[in-house]
Amino acid sequence: MRSHIMFYISKSLKKNKKYIFISILFVLIIIFLSFIIKKSLIMFNASLHPLTRNDICTHQGTDVTINVYSKTGQLKFKLTAYRIQHFSNQRITLFTCPSIIAFDDKNIPTWKITANQAKLSYKTTLHLYGYVYINNLIHNRYFQSIITNQAIINLITQDIISNKKVIIHGHYFYSIGMKIHANLHTQTAKLIDNVQTCYEIQRIW
Repeated sequence: MRSHIMFYISKSLKKNKKYIFISILFVLIIIFLSFIIKKSLIMFNASLHPLTRNDICTHQGTDVTINVYSKTGQLKFKLTAYRIQHFSNQRITLFTCPSIIAFDDKNIPTWKITANQAKLSYKTTLHLYGYVYINNLIHNRYFQSIITNQAIINLITQDIISNKKVIIHGHYFYSIGMKIHANLHTQTAKLIDNVQTCYEIQRIW
């Protein structure tokens, strides 16, 4: 009877050790993954703007909304971001997960721009990094979206320049180029270098 009880006790101990080992391994995996993600985010932010020890973050916040107006008082851009950091000595502002709405002269939203990161320098130039997606909110326009990995937007003229690979989607076509010069206000875009366009043929009956 005693040996029988000892058998069940040893068997339960083996099960407990197995569960403890699996739990410890699971915790170590979580810690390792969190370290890798945190390190990659730090490296990404460092590549976004190489800050030095003299750079001091004077303002920061989360869930921030910024409105950009023209000299005549018209709303041109509405920028929201998950996180914002302003460095006064460098005159730059960093944004995490920015989303920008562009407006026309009649205060109608025309474009929505999203990216992983953004940097605003000298209050007029917005640098977008990561997955940059520019979506046309007016559906009857010729092209509907612009996709790239990096872009620069002039908040005054609404010019967009990108020297990275760009994909433009439109009605029944898409085009690929290595560079782009576009303007949100005039609804125009020009692809440059190795441009390829594919059309979808529509039935007329």
